[in-house]
Amino acid sequence: MKRLVVLVVLLAGCGYAGNRGYDWYTSQINQPMSANSQKIAFHINQGESSDLIASDLAAKGLIRSPEVFLFYLRYQDKGAQLQAGDFTLDRNMSMLQIIDALGQAKVVQLSVTLTPGQTLKLMAQSATTAGLGTADSYVAAASDMTWQYDFLQGRPQGAPANLEGFLFPDTYQLDKGATARDLVKRQLDQFGQQVTPAMRAQLAQAAPGRPVESLYNVVTLASIVEREVTKDPDRAIVCGIFYNRLAIHMALQDDITVLYGLNKPAPLTDVDKQKDTPYNTYLHAGLPAGPISNPGLASINACIAPQKTNYLFFFADANRITRYATTYAEHLRQQNQYGLAPD
Repeated sequence: MKRLVVLVVLLAGCGYAGNRGYDWYTSQINQPMSANSQKIAFHINQGESSDLIASDLAAKGLIRSPEVFLFYLRYQDKGAQLQAGDFTLDRNMSMLQIIDALGQAKVVQLSVTLTPGQTLKLMAQSATTAGLGTADSYVAAASDMTWQYDFLQGRPQGAPANLEGFLFPDTYQLDKGATARDLVKRQLDQFGQQVTPAMRAQLAQAAPGRPVESLYNVVTLASIVEREVTKDPDRAIVCGIFYNRLAIHMALQDDITVLYGLNKPAPLTDVDKQKDTPYNTYLHAGLPAGPISNPGLASINACIAPQKTNYLFFFADANRITRYATTYAEHLRQQNQYGLAPD
C-alpha cells in the first residue's frame, strides 16, 4: 500500500510520466471492468475489513486493483462508508459506482403473514416456514410470561401460561437473521398499537350488551368469535349472544373451544363433549380457561361493543349464512330448514 502511495506521488510530480500515472489511476476508478452487463452477487459481513472487501471485489472481477480501491477509500473519499449486507453489483460498474453501491445496503427481509384466528401453534409453523427459527423457539417466546406490556397485566389466576390471544395477526417484515422472539415482540407491539389505551378504557364502563369487563375476557370472547364468524355485523351479534348466555349463567356450548382443549380438528363428537378440559364449554359454565386463537381487530372491537339482541342461539347454514334464534325450538327448526355448514 505504501508503495502505491509513493508511486502515485512520484508520478504526479514527474511531468509526462506523472500525467501517464494519473491517467492510469483515474482509469482504475472510472473505467468498468466490462462494457457488458454481468450481475454479480456480493456480500459483506458485519465487521468485515476493507482489505478483505477489496480482495473479494478483485477476485470476483469487479475491480482491477485492491490497492487502488483502498487508496481511494482512505485518501480520496474518507467519508465513504461500506455497509454490511447483500448487494447486486455489475461488471459494467466503475469502481466509484461500486463504492457508492456498497454504501447503500439493501437488507434482505423475511415476510410472514399471520391470519386472524390462527392459534399460537399454527403461528409457530408459519414462523418456521418464513425462516424465523424453529416452531419450538416461537412457542417458547410466546410462552414467556416476563414480557413487560401493560395489556398483559391483570390476567386471571389459573390462566394458561402463554400469550395466546395477544399475538396480533398481521403481515410482518423482518430483517434476515431475525428470530422467532423478534416476531413475537413485533406482534405484541402491534397489539398495543391497534388495541389502544382508549379502547381498553371503554371496558371499565358497561355498554349495551356488555358488562364491565376485563381485557383478558374480551380477548377470550373475541378469539371464539374469530373462529365462528368472519363477517360484520355477525361478529358483534355473536359476541352479544355469548354475553346473553353468560348473563343468565347458560353454558356457551361452543364446539370450537372443546376442539381447542382436545387439540384435535373437527368434527366434534358426542364423546368429545364429555371429555373434561378447561376449554369444554359444554361441561363448564362461563368462559373457557383463556383465548383459543389470536383475534384480529374487527373481532376485538365487536366484543368491546357487542350488538344487543335477544338471541341465544346461532349456527352457520349450508350456505355459510349465520342464522340466529331466541329459543332452542326455533334454532332446531332453522337447522332443519336451512341445513348445516359442512365441517
